[in-house]
Amino acid sequence: HGSTFRQAVSIGASISFAMVALLYANRLRRSRWLEDKDQDQETTHSVINHFNSLILDPETTVEEANKRRTTSYYLKMREAHHKSLVLGVYPLARLKKLRKKEINRSLSYWNKGNQSHRTIVCMCDETTQKLLSNARRLILAPLHYSNDIDSRNCWIPDINVIPKEDMHVTIALPWWWHTIRPGNNDLTKKMATRFKQTLLVEFHYGFQIELERIVLLGGKVLVALWRCVGERTDDGRVIVDRHGTNIDPMVWLREEIVRCFITESPDQRRKPLTYQHNKSEGDRAEENAWQHTIMQRTPGMGKPGSADGFIHTTLCRLPLDCLSSKDIELDEIHRLCRETSATLNGHRMVVDKYRFLETMGEGGESNPCYKPIYDEIIEAPS
Repeated sequence: HGSTFRQAVSIGASISFAMVALLYANRLRRSRWLEDKDQDQETTHSVINHFNSLILDPETTVEEANKRRTTSYYLKMREAHHKSLVLGVYPLARLKKLRKKEINRSLSYWNKGNQSHRTIVCMCDETTQKLLSNARRLILAPLHYSNDIDSRNCWIPDINVIPKEDMHVTIALPWWWHTIRPGNNDLTKKMATRFKQTLLVEFHYGFQIELERIVLLGGKVLVALWRCVGERTDDGRVIVDRHGTNIDPMVWLREEIVRCFITESPDQRRKPLTYQHNKSEGDRAEENAWQHTIMQRTPGMGKPGSADGFIHTTLCRLPLDCLSSKDIELDEIHRLCRETSATLNGHRMVVDKYRFLETMGEGGESNPCYKPIYDEIIEAPS
């Protein structure tokens, strides 16, 4: 009987150990990005897969660009759902240390004291600000977060939550982070003037964008994703929707912004205004192999052939490495994103007024509108 009892205890211990190991493995799996080979692939017939190969250029129509960008949005949403658990951090001393490190990382350029970058944005109108601010509140409500760095519960620093009045759509990033040198302000004014001229000369009139969905990208960045609308004709009637047959205004605008800053005019009166072209001749040996940061950093562009027309408004960033002392489930947040998207899908905003900004990073990673060192409002031609 003693031997049987010991065998039963041993079997029970083995089963318990196996269950704990399985739970731990599942916990780790849900808290990390899955590799492509690990992810469940949709093997059934798909109506969007072939849109992934669409190439965007200045002649791309609204309908074509929307097919490419909304396919990208859907795939990003699927990827986001694989990040469904944020692991807790303990003890509290380690958690606080990581939180201080997170703040320092967000303010890394500001802390250097001699760095800046230039960006072009379109501010959200008052109605859109209220709508997105309320959506963010509802989506993040289950986290019961605070900005108290000493809290054992969910922590989101103020710098990670974009103020309602600073919500914006990023249009382009003409100049990535760089060291401020003599003549910096004059160069910024020159770049703002060139952007203004491009709007006028190329007749970039105002246009509308439409809310597609809200997603917690990577389980970390809460963003509103937009598409364009345009005109199409049906039985002699003009209809304005996502299937417009006119040229996509956002793709065209971004392409023209890139062109005006990186190319020389035929009469050589307009010279390139990029970091690479402002370097001395001796520093340009590898220029042909180098891609301008305006193309790398401007949303929706990227490497040739990879442009997806991405249009977004950042709402909040979750500090995943130091969110809480407890494991935090994100499934409910993802569900609320889907529900909010279903409610707000189709809301429109006019893009006809831009801000040319230069910031030193005091507003953190996603808010160039906070205390910029250069700020000029530039309106589209009417």
